[in-house]
Amino acid sequence: MQIHRISCPCAWQIYLLSLLTHILLVASSSLSNSYNDFLALLSLKSHITGDPKQALSSWDAASNDTNKPVPDFCQWTGVTCGGRRYPGHVTGIHLQYYDLAGTISQDIGNLTYLHFLDLSSNNLTGEIPSSLSNCRKLRTMNLSANHFSGSVPSPLGRLSMLKIFDVSHNSLTDEIPMTLQNVTTLMILRIEVNSFHGQILSWLSNLTSLTHLFLAKNNFSGSIPADLYLGFNQLAGSLPLDIGFTLPRVRVFGTHENNHFEGIIPASLSNASQLKYLLLRGNQYHGVIPRDIGTHGNLNVFSVGHNELQATEPRDWDFLTSLTNCSNMEILDLEQNKFSGFMPISIANISRALKWLTIGRNQIVGTIPSWIVMFHKLTKLILEDNLFTGTLPKDIGRLSSLQFIDLSQNVFEGQIPQSLGNITQLSNLSLSNNFLAGSIPTSVGNLTSIGSVDLSNNLLRGQIPQEVLTIPSLTILLNLSTNALSGTIPTQIGHLNSLGTIDLSMNKLAGEIPEAIENCVQLRFLYLQGNLLQGQIPKGLNTLGVLEKLDLSSNNLTGPIPNFLESIRTLNYLNLSFNNLSGPVPDTGVFCNGTILSVTGNSMLCGGPPFLHLPSCQSKHSHKVSQHQLHIIIFCTIGTLIFCLCSVTTYCFINRRITPTFVGQEYIFHERISYAELHAATESFSPANLIGSGSSGNVYIGTLIFDKNLTIVAIKVLDLGQQGVNRSFLAECNALRRIRHRKLVKVITVCSGMDRNGDEFKALVLEYIGNGSLDKWLHPDKMTNSMISRKLSLMRRLYIALDVAEALEYLHHHIDPPIVHCDIKPSNILLDDDLVGHVTDFGLAKIMKSEACKINHPEIGSSSFAVNGTIGYVPPEYGSGSKVSMDGDVYSYGVLLLEMFTGRRPTDSFIDGVANLVDYVKKAYPNNLLEILDANIASYSRDTSAEDIIDTLIYPIFRLALACCNDSPRQRMKMHSVVEELNAMKKHAVQM
Repeated sequence: MQIHRISCPCAWQIYLLSLLTHILLVASSSLSNSYNDFLALLSLKSHITGDPKQALSSWDAASNDTNKPVPDFCQWTGVTCGGRRYPGHVTGIHLQYYDLAGTISQDIGNLTYLHFLDLSSNNLTGEIPSSLSNCRKLRTMNLSANHFSGSVPSPLGRLSMLKIFDVSHNSLTDEIPMTLQNVTTLMILRIEVNSFHGQILSWLSNLTSLTHLFLAKNNFSGSIPADLYLGFNQLAGSLPLDIGFTLPRVRVFGTHENNHFEGIIPASLSNASQLKYLLLRGNQYHGVIPRDIGTHGNLNVFSVGHNELQATEPRDWDFLTSLTNCSNMEILDLEQNKFSGFMPISIANISRALKWLTIGRNQIVGTIPSWIVMFHKLTKLILEDNLFTGTLPKDIGRLSSLQFIDLSQNVFEGQIPQSLGNITQLSNLSLSNNFLAGSIPTSVGNLTSIGSVDLSNNLLRGQIPQEVLTIPSLTILLNLSTNALSGTIPTQIGHLNSLGTIDLSMNKLAGEIPEAIENCVQLRFLYLQGNLLQGQIPKGLNTLGVLEKLDLSSNNLTGPIPNFLESIRTLNYLNLSFNNLSGPVPDTGVFCNGTILSVTGNSMLCGGPPFLHLPSCQSKHSHKVSQHQLHIIIFCTIGTLIFCLCSVTTYCFINRRITPTFVGQEYIFHERISYAELHAATESFSPANLIGSGSSGNVYIGTLIFDKNLTIVAIKVLDLGQQGVNRSFLAECNALRRIRHRKLVKVITVCSGMDRNGDEFKALVLEYIGNGSLDKWLHPDKMTNSMISRKLSLMRRLYIALDVAEALEYLHHHIDPPIVHCDIKPSNILLDDDLVGHVTDFGLAKIMKSEACKINHPEIGSSSFAVNGTIGYVPPEYGSGSKVSMDGDVYSYGVLLLEMFTGRRPTDSFIDGVANLVDYVKKAYPNNLLEILDANIASYSRDTSAEDIIDTLIYPIFRLALACCNDSPRQRMKMHSVVEELNAMKKHAVQM
């Protein structure tokens, strides 16, 4: 018993000693693990080479001795610890948006309790550490928006608890490691905007928890599995028809932008009950939208713009009815498809949460419904380029959340509502290319957030409201061009000191250009052409140090050209033509480049670069002519004139067979060459020398001697037996005697007299254009082998179109009185050796009696001969008796463009109820233009995608042509605008 009493205390002590030992061991282990985390954090810091925001300044490395206490790193910036569950262990690192530079240390793998890692939006480089695979508890890894390179480490497939993996917006390469298929917990996988390549692997469908997959902007190839987000990857093909069954949990489904998906939208997508974001924009989907697409009611975003989807029958719009179930719908995007007709009234039942409604670039008709104002949360409204009519809603100002309005290129009329000024959050307003009338409401000045205003190409009148010119937020664009605005330019324009573009061209603005323009120091583009502005070019323009384009043409400006214009280094376009400027032209800076400078139409200018061909300026020190010398000069001048007049009268009396014809007091033609000379030049008008024929006569090639040089010419012999040919000859002489333009065929001389039989003979001697007519190039004779291989490239056709447009612009806008050609067609366009187009045949030309002409040339009347024209090119209003106008030439030019790019004559037969070439193109516009493009167009010589060619050349040229062929003459473009657009197309095409 003694022994027993002695042994009991020993056992108890042994037990207590054992327990104490265990506690000490656990504490020691925990301390060791904490110290390992501490060392791992220090290693991370040591690899950071840049820390501009001092994010890691709290990461204290004072203790690295195991015998001393470990610093409380749980208090360091961006570090979180596990609390009660994982005391003393790092469970999270959150260092996003600190602009950190450097690499990630491999020691990060020692943070074995790490749950969250977010190093996004920094400047980190190097490779992703493979040691991260040791962080088995990791739930979130976000390394996006850095500069990581290399590949995604395969060992990361061991992270069996990972839910979010985001390495987007880096420079990662190679293929996606297949080991990621083992991470079945993954819900969000973001690897967009990298350089991954290879196959899009089918194992992605094994990620059964996946709700968001982003593969955008990579280089993947191969077939398309049933994945979720495939944007920006240059992918093609069609979607699996059962995709809605295989991915019922998908929330984001996107194939949008920069892909080439085609086919129909699978009806099975209606079964994806969790679908919130359907992003199919920017592909080639066609057919109708599934009618039950919104049945489950969870869609927030429905974006199918920029496809080939259609709705031509009322039942095709049934999908809108199903979308009314989506009570949280925020974006409805249908723009640039083939939707036509009236939208059903069911759209009024779409969610009141709607923020974006974009249905532009379709063929939707009707008016803006009154219920549109019920969508109070609407921030973007795009109805551009449709067939909407009627007036704008007077209470549109109730849409107070709107930030972007584009109602351009419709048929809206009436006034701009005053309530528009209530939309104070509006940043972009475009109402251009409509029929809006009245004045610009002063309430526009209340738009204190507006950055861009475009009211161009309407029927607006009155003065420019001062309130519009005092909006401080207006920094991008103010375009009021091509209206009927009058009055002066308000001095308040100087308040627009941050604005980049001002376009007030083609109005009736008068007065001087205000000096206050000097305050617009950020102005890059200033267009004031086509007004009635007077006075001198203001000195204030000297302060516009970033000005790139300045157009003051077609005004009444006077005085000298300021020398400071040559010192604006950014200026790359200057048009001062058709004013009354005088004095010397500078010869440095922008004035050295003839391609970006125009000063024509200023008769009192002198000097300047040689290419301007201006007279030399008189010396400032030239002596004044005395009164006695002046009398002598006047006497001699009068005597010389009397002598010349007597000589001409005597000459005409002797040569009575020549009957000079007058316009006012000027001769139309003189006999400068004889019938005998033309007879010899054409080898007796041999059929072998016949190069063309028409209703007014034949054209021969011949050789004549001018100034001792043998010259090849074209001789147009008129058939005087045809009715009206004499009038045609007079009209052509009337026109050609006044015009000088490199894109018009030059007249060398004329012949009017008798032939060998004593019959009346008339002929025009023209410069010879060696490559024949455009008609022969567009419609080659298949029986002539030499014509078979002749093809015009897309770019060459664009250049020729520009040549013709420049010639017509000159005739319409750059001579007074203007001339209407009246017979623009391919056979009247001749191509020289460089395939430059030259307009010829002015037999039907009509000299217009413009307002300026009435003042300056009261003796000249408009031509009175009947206008025949050519069937297919004659504008429709001529058939109803309307007077000849420049708008008629524009219509003919539009038909010419359509013929040039379709290869179809306007007199061809068309099927499917299409009446003419214009309707034929309208039916294909804008989505089927490649189908009607001339098959004889030579291949585009540059390495350019079909999409670029369509966007840069084909779509714009057909759009321009149809704008010229508008049934309403007043809605057709003017030739100067046509030239501007063609030049812009040419510039963009050259840069491709």
